[in-house]
Formats: sequence, C-alpha cells, structure tokens
Amino acid sequence: LETKLPHFVIGTVRDAPDTSELVQDFRKLGEEFDKLGYFHVSPWFYVRKVLTVLCIFACSLGLLFKSESFVAHMVSAVLLGLFWQQFAFVGHDCGHMSARTHARDHINVPKLGALVTFFNGISVAWWKATHNVHHAVPNTVDCDPDIAHLPVFALNKLMFGSLFNKYHGRVMPFDWPARNIFVPYQHFWYYPIMCVARFNLYIQSVLFLLASNDGHGGRTKLDMAAFLGFCSWLSLLVSCIPTWGERVAFVVLSHAVAGGLNVQITLLH
Repeated sequence: LETKLPHFVIGTVRDAPDTSELVQDFRKLGEEFDKLGYFHVSPWFYVRKVLTVLCIFACSLGLLFKSESFVAHMVSAVLLGLFWQQFAFVGHDCGHMSARTHARDHINVPKLGALVTFFNGISVAWWKATHNVHHAVPNTVDCDPDIAHLPVFALNKLMFGSLFNKYHGRVMPFDWPARNIFVPYQHFWYYPIMCVARFNLYIQSVLFLLASNDGHGGRTKLDMAAFLGFCSWLSLLVSCIPTWGERVAFVVLSHAVAGGLNVQITLLH
C-alpha cells in the first residue's frame, strides 16, 4: 500500500473535521485486536477447511464409484453440490484477499484461489473483478455488475428503460422476453433459475478468462489451467455414470444443491 497508494493522490485535505471520540475509540480497539493477533490469518485454518470439504468430495466419489444404485448416485450428487457450496467460501475469502491480511500470514492467495477454481469451476479472478466493483458501488443500478441480471431479473424500476450498464459497457435491454416472460413473473422464476444459475457462472468465467485485459488482474495461466482442469475432471466424472438419464439427473441435482448458495447470497448479501 505504501508504494501503490501515492500514485492515486489527487490532493490534500487541510480543513478536515476533528476525529470524533467514537472513531478514536474504534481505532484504538482495532489496534488492540491487531496486537492480540485477531486479524492475523492462520494457514492451518485453511488447511483444515480444505481437508474438511475434500472429505465431502471423497464421500461423493465413494458413493458414485462403489455403488451401482441410482439412489446412491443421487446422494453422491447432493454431496458434490454441498462440496461446491463449502469450497466457495474459501474462494470468497481469496477474492476479498481476507485469506491473507499480513505478509507474515504466509498464505499464497493466488495459488489457493486457483485450487478453488480447479475444484469449484468458477474463476476466482472473475469473481474478484466483479465483486470488488459491487462493494465499491453496491446496488448502483447502472454500475454494479452483481445486480445486472436482465432479461431475467429486474431489481429496480430504472431497469425497465433498457439501462446502460457502465461495468459491461453496453445497454441491458428490457426486451420482449424481459417484458413478457421473465420480469413479470420473476418471483416464480427465482428458485428454478437459482438451481441452474451455476451454469451462467461458468459462462461468465470463460468470457472473463478469454477477454483482453481491461484493467482487472487475475487472467493468469494458472487460473486458466485451473478452470480447464475443472472441466476435465467433471467431464470424466460424469462420463463414468452408466446411462445418459442418470448423467443428466446427476448434473442437474448437484448443480441445484450448489444453487442453494446462490439463494443465500442474492437474498442476504
């Protein structure tokens, strides 16, 4: 920060108001917490977290390969969805850089993020690029990419006018499907779409990784290799299921279970 922030200085505030006692108290409290180590991240926390979610993955694989029962394979799909849910929280911490708050934390965040991308299939680099903008301009209808869901969802009446989205650099049209199929009935569409929303995240990851550099970091060979690795192992896994009907059921159910996290995020975030 000491080397990068000075480049963004545009002026000096000379008549700033005095810091209130409340703010001073909070700053002192933060300093005390820092001295006590509350803001220091333990690498062992993430080791335990990763091993825990990998155990869920192992149980899913065990049911899939050790049993020929359709029910066992569907339970395997549920466990795979839960695995994706839980691993996403590690990706969340990587995207927010909260997996490493100090240089002394000794956590390689890019490699940890690539590990999440490999197992989860959603590029942490893409998530970071969009979600950081969301936190910079939260729920701003023409800037926040995390609420730009037309033609499926409209979260503000201003979206009824084909709003220009500054993040995507294009008009989000309120077209015929939006007017007649999705938005009037979005309260009915919500849960079914959340069950398949993960496929859209795959598409967004691909578009981000293939796009030219627009100022967002993260388009590394490691992240690209991790995403290709996910596509490879998931394709191989599904190909081992004996029938096409069961393959479709496995993919749909696992993604629907993972979609529970999308519900939590969109309703509470």
